[in-house]
Amino acid sequence: MSNTEAKIAVIVPYFQREPGLLRQSVQSVLDTRGGTPVRILVVDDGSPLPAEKEIGDLEDGETVSIIRQENAGPATARNTGLDHAGDAAFVTFLDSDDQWTGPFLQDAVRALEKGYDLFVGDSLRGGVPGTRFHWGPSAADNIRHDQHRLVETEHQLYEFVGDFLDLLIRRSNIISANTMAYRLDRFAGVRFPENLVHGEDRLFKLRLGAQLQRVAFSPRVYADEGEGVNIFDKSGWDTEGYLGLTANYVALAHMVLNEIPLNSRQKAFVRGQLGRSRREFLAGVLHQLRHRKPLDWRVIGQTFRNDPAGVALLVPNFLRLMAGRLARRDEPPESN
Repeated sequence: MSNTEAKIAVIVPYFQREPGLLRQSVQSVLDTRGGTPVRILVVDDGSPLPAEKEIGDLEDGETVSIIRQENAGPATARNTGLDHAGDAAFVTFLDSDDQWTGPFLQDAVRALEKGYDLFVGDSLRGGVPGTRFHWGPSAADNIRHDQHRLVETEHQLYEFVGDFLDLLIRRSNIISANTMAYRLDRFAGVRFPENLVHGEDRLFKLRLGAQLQRVAFSPRVYADEGEGVNIFDKSGWDTEGYLGLTANYVALAHMVLNEIPLNSRQKAFVRGQLGRSRREFLAGVLHQLRHRKPLDWRVIGQTFRNDPAGVALLVPNFLRLMAGRLARRDEPPESN
């Protein structure tokens, strides 16, 4: 099979220290592809454990290729993969510590060939109960297949009914980058924001969602997701990554407000997220100061420069934080 014959490209951004994960991930693509013509593009993002050492024997330049670059983060790695997708009509992503457990590629291609712009499937994530379609606190934030139009019974294929972008704005984690495939020939210019080190998936989904017309999905569970290697996933008050995490969410909210066409209700929702991120960022700074921990003044300065309104709200947010702390202190202790 030549590169130009691939129906769908699978982009695998790779940065790992644990051996065996990448091989399991790539093997899961090979094992579940069926007869789907596929091109697997592993983007080695300066990984301390080189991709060639892990899957060098699988690299053939056609079905499996390794692209090497200096470490630049997952957004840049995915964009590099998109730049090398060639003539593939469709594209999807799979993280190097995740595996497909069902016929995702076959069902995705089947849906996209029917003219849908995007196909999404359900997935499990390690340590999180339930599946992504049902993580939301309310029914409006979840996907229930019986509320949408059945397209194919045999393959459990449904057409999404409603405003998909509105759902993504409220809960972008309803879909995983690992179980979404879209028409590269229609959305070739959509890219991940390389200036974010966290939240890049959310903005990418919204950039794509703002242009979608028809969305298909299946309630099948296609992927078993690992916990990932992003240091921000486990960032807490006492970690160096916390300020970076909250600063990223401040920047992300501004980018969503500036880039994505939103109605008044959606703008209010995102502005609410921005307000919470501002307070969390300030709380992180105060915590570091109180405990005499080192501060990354570069991150603080950049955040304040990019968010002048947040600077103007420093005093009100500080007072709000203090009021919340006093309210919690006055609460009666819980009984055992």
